[in-house]
This record gives sequence, C-alpha cells and structure tokens, in this order.
Amino acid sequence: MYSSANCSNLELKSPGLELTEMLASQNPCDNSSQEARGSFFDPEVLNMTAEQLRIRYLGPRRSGFFIPICTTYLLIFVVGAVGNTLTCLVIIQHRIMRTPTNYYLFSLAVSDLLVLLLGMPLEIYEMWSNYPFLLGAGGCCFKTLLFEAVCFASILNVTALSVERYIAVVHPLRAKYVVTKKHAKRVIVAVWLLSVVCSIPNTSLHGIQTLYVPGWGVVPDSATCTLVKSRLLYNLIIQVTTIIFFFIPMGIISILYLLIGLQLRKEKMLEALEAKSGTICDYHNIRLQQKKVRRRQVTKMLFFRKQLTLSGTAFGYIY
Repeated sequence: MYSSANCSNLELKSPGLELTEMLASQNPCDNSSQEARGSFFDPEVLNMTAEQLRIRYLGPRRSGFFIPICTTYLLIFVVGAVGNTLTCLVIIQHRIMRTPTNYYLFSLAVSDLLVLLLGMPLEIYEMWSNYPFLLGAGGCCFKTLLFEAVCFASILNVTALSVERYIAVVHPLRAKYVVTKKHAKRVIVAVWLLSVVCSIPNTSLHGIQTLYVPGWGVVPDSATCTLVKSRLLYNLIIQVTTIIFFFIPMGIISILYLLIGLQLRKEKMLEALEAKSGTICDYHNIRLQQKKVRRRQVTKMLFFRKQLTLSGTAFGYIY
C-alpha cells in the first residue's frame, strides 16, 4: 500500500523498471553477485547527472495529475473536516447525544479526521514531490501505520455498530444489558488497539530506500518511502488482512442487516394487521409506534453511513 535494510532492498518500486530488470538475473542475497554487480551497468549512466538518473529510474518528481487530484482532495478535506468536526462537537457538548450508537459514530469521525488532518497532507506532499522523502524512517513508518490502522479501525467500528444495531432491533430486551455506554467504550478501545497491532506487520515491511545505480553509486536525494522487504511476504499480509478486515466484516454486516430488515418488515406487517383489526391504540401504543418509527429511521441512516464508509475504505485500501 505504501512503502531495515536487507539484501532485498535492491527491488525498486518505481517507474524505472530497467534497473530492476537489469538486476533480476542476479541473486541479491548472493555475496558473489553483490561483489560482481559493479561489472553489470549501462555505460550511459556514467555521463548522466543525478537529476537525469532520478528521472530515468524514479520518474518525474511531481505527479502529472497533481492539480486535479489536489483540487479533489481539498474539496474532500473541507467537507470531511467540517462534517466530522461538527459530529464530534455535538456528541461532546450535548450529554443527551452520548448514546452507545453515537459513540461508534464519534470513533468513525475521529478516524476520518486522522486521515484528513494527518494522512491527506502527506499524500498531497508526495504528489508534489515524489522524492526525496524528508521525514525519515520514522515518518515513513508513521505514514504506513496511520493509513493501515485507520482503515482497519473504520471497518471494525462499522462492524461493531452493526452488531449493536442488530441487538437493539432484533433483541430489544437483551439490548438493555448489552448495548450500554460502558460496553461501547470498551469495544471502541479494543477496536483501536487491535487495529494498531494488526497494522504492525505491513508497517515493518516498509522503510526508506535510496536509488543505487551500478557504476554510478547511490544517487543523492533519491530516498523514497516504499516496500523494502520481501514482496512475497507483503502479498501474503495483504491477502490475509483483506480477508479478515474486508470480506469477513462485509459478510457479517450483510447478514446482520438482512436480519434487521426482516425484523422491521415483520413489525410493519404486525402493525398493518392491528390497524385492519381496528385495535384501539392508547397513549402507550402511540408512543411505542413512534419509537419504532424513529428506530427504523436511525437504522436506515446508519445503513447508508456504513455503505459509504465500507466503499471509501475499500477504495483507499486498494489504492
């Protein structure tokens, strides 16, 4: 997803595939190959400047799509920052809004703000200047960990919120003891801790890599934050995390909302039968009907919120 050192860091994640292909026939972990690699080089590089080498192997310093992408990012930043900040402020300032459901929404808003306030500026800077990466190994690890942890936390928060809504709608008597503020806080803390821990494996595979050209040496100002360890291990981690943090939660959420939909349909049919039979509704029944309507409205709102979150998270994870 993004980008310590060992023999595998000869692999270059850059548009300049010529260097990778040139070294592909050598075993990078073979000492004899490392000693002899100076004899395998393109004589043309001897007459090239550092800037020419960077452009040849790493591509242009600035993305050609910087202006349109930056404009889109700024629009997303303004809308997302204002919306999520207002969500957090409303929940913090109004005690009546501090419900278990809103605690999960607060956690989702925080994850969005982390991406908007910390992750998006890093992405824009990288499009402005693809190299060198000036934040060092620590900044590279922070960037990778941030995007991974926020991605996982968003999906787990959506899943936990779906379970909470399922219990509240399908098992309302049990919800009184399970769907509580204290329980929601514990789940949210566990979600964030699990997300950070599960982000460590992929983060450990990334680091700072500089461009080395045989016959020329290390090219200055070519440091990039990229994958520096085994791509096979990286692909395995991506496949496992995709199954655990996308396909399984998506299946769970789909099943839970199917059950919620069936329960709401059942309740609506019972209401229709009662209306047909001419049952006289007293004040208690009217209040009960109003609560059911509000519950359906909240469930529909949360469903669309989850769909947007899952779609955005999946797109960002693949990207």
